[in-house]
Amino acid sequence: MLLQAAAAPVDPIAPAWQGRVQCHNPDRDQKTCQSIGRYARAADGTIQNTALVLLNPQPAIVMASMAPVEIKDGAVCGKISSPDAGAFTVNGAPASADVTATLRAAVATTTSSIADREICTSYVPDADALMAQVRVDGVRRPDFDMRVLWVDPSEGFVVGR
Repeated sequence: MLLQAAAAPVDPIAPAWQGRVQCHNPDRDQKTCQSIGRYARAADGTIQNTALVLLNPQPAIVMASMAPVEIKDGAVCGKISSPDAGAFTVNGAPASADVTATLRAAVATTTSSIADREICTSYVPDADALMAQVRVDGVRRPDFDMRVLWVDPSEGFVVGR
């Protein structure tokens, strides 16, 4: 029985199945996150990650994107989705078509070095939160690491700084 428990795969996003979301780079006092990640199982059993990411604080520019992920060796793995699928808001309002085109081009340029590469994130305890440790094509990228809290949406955390 102990061997079975030790061999059972760890689900790094288990809190998502209880309705919690990931708050990246949290500010607990302001109840803000640099980004918020949600996970949901699609009808076919795949896992979809929806991310709201703060691109700019003033004006507040937020990108919403969705991408499939999978659990591999206790890490969440996926690829950067095309910014052509992302939606943008500026100060809470949908971005115009021209602004959206500009933002998509900027995001494509910024993410070009990691586009279409496997990005895997492992979560390790870090004081009262977790540290998301990132690997790109199997190579550790500590420059991408960030603190993460699992929060209940009713706690009122939002994307912003």
